[in-house]
Amino acid sequence: MPAPYWTIISVCWAVFWIYWSFATPRRLPTKRKAARAFTVLNTGLLYLSFLLILLGRSVPGSLGLLVVPQTILIDVIGTVFAIAGVAFAIWSRQSLKNNWSGVVVITEGQQFIQTGPYAIVRHPIYAGMLLALLGTTLVASTVGSLLGFVLSIISLWQKACIEEQFLMVEFGEQYSKYQSEVKFLIPFIY
Repeated sequence: MPAPYWTIISVCWAVFWIYWSFATPRRLPTKRKAARAFTVLNTGLLYLSFLLILLGRSVPGSLGLLVVPQTILIDVIGTVFAIAGVAFAIWSRQSLKNNWSGVVVITEGQQFIQTGPYAIVRHPIYAGMLLALLGTTLVASTVGSLLGFVLSIISLWQKACIEEQFLMVEFGEQYSKYQSEVKFLIPFIY
């Protein structure tokens, strides 16, 4: 692993986890919550994906084999993606304030946020995380990191789909209009 790029990416993820750990919002009463089994399995899948990606080349066997050529350009692009993705995810979480929850939930008095990063994509925290994970995967360049990235896409996409269902029930036509105007995860594309 190229040391300066991996160090920068490691700092990005440390900032991400520190922010996530200390930016705990005030808990509001819950109206509707995703099934516990979904939450546990989906969170486990996401943590497994992070583990595979962040272990990089230290994963033994065929999971540690390189799949992307090691070039400075790939490392720079990956590092920029990681920085931008973490920054976008943190901005997105900050924009939600007390509306954020680590699990799929609708709370009493939940607000419908459509400004800031939520004017760019409907699930900007997940978009930012995926961009940062893609960058980390590019720098790690292994079969294991690629597998981890695919698992993270599955995990975050499933979570976003359940959130969509909850938000549609909660905000109805207002959310339907928002869906037609703002892309799901990738600006201008999807």
